[in-house]
Amino acid sequence: MSESDESGSNSSRGRHGDSSSDGSPNELDPTSAGFKPLRVLYSRKPQAVPVPGARLHDNVGTFESRFGQLGGFHQQYSDERLKEIHQARAATSKRAQMQLPSSSSSEMPQRRFLPHQGMIKAEKPAKFSRNILMKLEKTEGPLERMRSWMRERVRVKVYTRKQNGIRGYVTGFVEVFDKHWNMALVDVYESWKRRKYRYSENKLCVLGQPQDCSELLTKMGIQVPEVSVRSAGRKYVMCSRRVPKLMIRGEQVVLVTRDNDGAEKGDT
Repeated sequence: MSESDESGSNSSRGRHGDSSSDGSPNELDPTSAGFKPLRVLYSRKPQAVPVPGARLHDNVGTFESRFGQLGGFHQQYSDERLKEIHQARAATSKRAQMQLPSSSSSEMPQRRFLPHQGMIKAEKPAKFSRNILMKLEKTEGPLERMRSWMRERVRVKVYTRKQNGIRGYVTGFVEVFDKHWNMALVDVYESWKRRKYRYSENKLCVLGQPQDCSELLTKMGIQVPEVSVRSAGRKYVMCSRRVPKLMIRGEQVVLVTRDNDGAEKGDT
């Protein structure tokens, strides 16, 4: 057997508590300068505490905490002194709570800053959103002419369509429009042509006798514009009315021109 094997076996026997590894009395004496705690842990001989009245603690953390409250390890341990320290701290805390105003008890504590030490309030930048008015500024072509008429408050004439031809026209001032030719008009005069009922293209399905709904509409606050009808031949009549506001869908628009005649001519 080599020397290394012998040394390894000796060290293993020492760790498992061999009688030869118990060490000298100085190494097992806590009061000695040559005290070795590891030898005490692996020693088979029970070691008596040299101080019979020594206080037992749960762990090293509790030991350090209590001596820290006493003022350090050089202070003598005393349960009575620890009790006095705890009572004094409790009294100080209670006295501080009594001095606080009643309103502050329900409020959360806040940090106090000087005016130049306060936190900077960041303002969230406004999100850029495009609307129809902003899009109108970049219109080109025919829509640009519509925009100029809208700004200059020029009366326009809009020709509307029906299923198989021109239905009539609408005159008014453009308030707003979009690229699909949907538009809103104000101060509207509308004129359209239709067949007389006896020569109507669409056979009306009459469900009972017609009733006058004017009283019901008045109670509901709905004002139906009055429509004037005049004959335009044997089979057709011309209808016209005035409306404060009117919305026209782009699919009904045939042509938009400047109204040079004016709305008064349509009344004649």
